[in-house]
Parts: sequence; C-alpha cells; structure tokens
Amino acid sequence: MKIIGIGDFFIPAEYIDKGFASFKNEGYDVSTISWNLKDVEEFQHINLLVEQGGSEVYDVPQEIIEKIKDADIIITQFCPMSKKVIDSCPNLKAIGVLRGGIENINKTYASEKGILVFNTPGRNATAVADFTVGMLLSEVRNIAKAHAEMKKGNWVHDFANASYVMDLEGKTAGIIGYGNIGAKVAKRLKAFGVEVIAYDPYYKGDEVKLVDLPTLMKESDFVLVHYRLTDETKHMINRELIGMMKPTAYLINTARSGLVDEKALADALNNHKIFGAALDVFDVEPPGADYPLVKCDNVTITPHLAGSTKDAFLNSPLLLANEMKKAFKGERTGYLMNKDACANNSLIK
Repeated sequence: MKIIGIGDFFIPAEYIDKGFASFKNEGYDVSTISWNLKDVEEFQHINLLVEQGGSEVYDVPQEIIEKIKDADIIITQFCPMSKKVIDSCPNLKAIGVLRGGIENINKTYASEKGILVFNTPGRNATAVADFTVGMLLSEVRNIAKAHAEMKKGNWVHDFANASYVMDLEGKTAGIIGYGNIGAKVAKRLKAFGVEVIAYDPYYKGDEVKLVDLPTLMKESDFVLVHYRLTDETKHMINRELIGMMKPTAYLINTARSGLVDEKALADALNNHKIFGAALDVFDVEPPGADYPLVKCDNVTITPHLAGSTKDAFLNSPLLLANEMKKAFKGERTGYLMNKDACANNSLIK
C-alpha cells in the first residue's frame, strides 16, 4: 500500500515523513514529494483562490501528478485534489488533508468514486485561539497602533477609541462558531473575566450560553468569527447584522474573510458605527496599502498568520496519521468525512 505525502511551504515533506513513520513500521510504502512554488506569496495566492473557488480553480502541475499517480493514499495540506488529479490516480483509495478545511478537495467527486476523505479538525485550534485573543487585546488596547507610532518616533495616546478604552473584565464576547477554536477562545476569555455567549446551530453541549445571531450581535462587546465558510455562510455577517452591533463593539475575524461582508464592515468602521476591528484575513491577499479595510484608522491587521505556528504544522501529520489508523482498524474517528459514501472501500472493510 503506497502513501505519498505532498509537502509545501508550511508543512514540508519531512514533517509528513515524521508524522507517518508508524505506517512505515506497519509495512506501508511511505514517500513524500514537495510542491515547489516561487515563494510564500504565490502559495498564499493559490490558497486564497482555492478557498474561495474550490478545488477545480487551480490546475495542479503535471509534474506533481506524475509523482503521485501510483498512490493508494495521498496526504496533502493545500495542494488541490481536483477531478483531474483524482482521475490520474487509478489506485487512489484515500485522501488525507492536513487541516480542518477541505476546500482544496473535490469531496463530492471523491465520494462518487468511493475514495475516503479525511481532514484534521482542530489541528491549529490552539494557535488560532491564542492569536485571536492577542488580536482582540491589540485592537482594544491599541497595542499595535501605539507600537507603530513609536517606531515612527511619535508618542501617541489619542486613538480612534480614545473616548472609551475598556477593560475586558465584565464585558461580553459573542463567538460565532463554537467548535474546537471557538471553545478554546472562550476558555481564554473567561480567564479575563469575560462573559461568553455563542451562536452555533450544530453545537450540542452545555458549556456555553447559545443565542441567535441577532441577539449575539446586539449584546456583544466583542464579536469573534470562527465559522466554516461555505456557499451558505458567505457574508453571513452582513450589513444588517453589523448594524446591530454596539457603537463601542469590536469585530475580530481570524477565520475566513468571506464570512463577513467587507464593504459593509469598512463602511461601519469609516463611519464609526463600531469602535474597531481586528482582521487576519481579506477577500484579496495581500490587500495592498489602498485596500479599504487597510486604510481604516480603527483596525488592527495581520497577513493571515493566525494558524501558523511550528507546533501546529509539526503536529498535524501525526494527528492525521493516528486517526487514519483508527479508521483502517474499524475504530471510530471524527476525521473521516465521507464514510457512508465509501462503504465498499477496502481500507475500512
């Protein structure tokens, strides 16, 4: 059984080798290749295209296809698995994705062909949760803005929110999407004395107070976005909902830009309908100095860094490998996304 991993800028081939070493010990033929691009900017540009348009918008180079065509199992982080790629791999029985999102996988087509699709939910949940709280603090307390001014030789205290620089304690955070990341963000914010409410129609637990989306937008001092982007959730945070926010509230998005109507958010920020925003993701990346949200004086912005820690990237292959082995042994795993469509797949029989 041949496993081929596709390394990239963030999860290089050697990380996949290390994570799937236990498969080698069980007799699998494990090898890796590298998806070499010009630089990280090209890599992130392709990633954004795929996240917004799906697996078919990027044509995987033929040289990559030639190197993986004999695989029974393919492991990838961002390299797309389109119809063309899947059809070029006649032995393919499983695809493992080294992250939670599977925008780069044509899951529908893979399922039609009985190919298992695994993802790695929560693989960078700690990284994103830490970053999210850092972004919130940076914007609310003007840490990044003050730093930038001092680097320019300016001693500035009067920022856009100067009329009410708030403590976190006693405030309300509304978390949109209470999955792995949302729950970790909640845990961190509760340590600051923040009350947490959440919107998530799929959450079945009882550790957080669930409310509808309009209620969350109206009651929250901090709105934090951690939802999955789909055709149905695109612009779920629209002009109407942004208009419900408190004038002293902040919106923090470290998930996907498409979840928020950027034009409506920029209008709210420029007209000071809300106090501020902290954003790690944009509809266009890199956005450029003239990008409407970049030009706002009441935002903290970063270049899509939230999930990028060495720990997250190094641990992802090991997490996925362990869960794939469970599935192959007939044990339960939350990482297999299409088991019902692949009942005749030999790996799980």
